[in-house]
Amino acid sequence: MTSRSLTRMATVSASTKRSPSISGGKRGSPTTKLASVSLTPLDPVTEDVRRRTGLETPHELLMCYAVGSVDIKEGDILVVGSNEYPIKAVGEWVASPQGSDGFIELIVEELKR
Repeated sequence: MTSRSLTRMATVSASTKRSPSISGGKRGSPTTKLASVSLTPLDPVTEDVRRRTGLETPHELLMCYAVGSVDIKEGDILVVGSNEYPIKAVGEWVASPQGSDGFIELIVEELKR
């Protein structure tokens, strides 16, 4: 998939939250890290991806892609609309020699409430 194709497919607007560093033995509430990230729509994780990442969880996992070098880490929270998804895995795919941007694969957990 080229970055141009991925960019056209990145129709979902999201933000991320990250927990601050521990201070005085306590960790504060997660705060907004990135205010606007363009993603592909969230899709269910395939069994192949689940095996590749080694994520064994009874919860439903979803995946999406973000174009470019975006500062997103495992443990961050992806916010799409009013839904929050803990980020379980981040895979960085580097830019190609032809000059296309790299992209980030995100695997998130869908929390049922």
